[in-house]
Amino acid sequence: MDKMKILKVAFGVLLLFCIFLFLTLMFDTGSENLGNGFVYNSENKHITGSIDIPPTIISYDYDKHFIIVKQKPKEYNEAIYDKMEYIYPLGRDTVYYWLIIKQEQKVFGALDYDSFLQLKKEYKVPDNLILE
Repeated sequence: MDKMKILKVAFGVLLLFCIFLFLTLMFDTGSENLGNGFVYNSENKHITGSIDIPPTIISYDYDKHFIIVKQKPKEYNEAIYDKMEYIYPLGRDTVYYWLIIKQEQKVFGALDYDSFLQLKKEYKVPDNLILE
């Protein structure tokens, strides 16, 4: 192959890579599939699934069995969360914790920290799942 043909092929490959990169960044939804129908959306800072966990999610971690969540609720319920009444027993200016048992589609929350730790122990949530 002569040098001109090699340059054209290299340019073509580079162009295709740039187009792929651009499209990937353009259509990135900021969502992470957590498994079993649960999805974290980084733009809205919430988790959707069989039961949604409304904004604002501060931290979360997951494995193939569990999702653990640290949340500070907003001052008001947004309209998209009207299918369920969210009860925050200590008020909306408190941090709450959630535990999701994925295969059973069980969602526990909003919990105070002590209740959360008790449920983690009861369901044998691994210690390597950590909230920041």
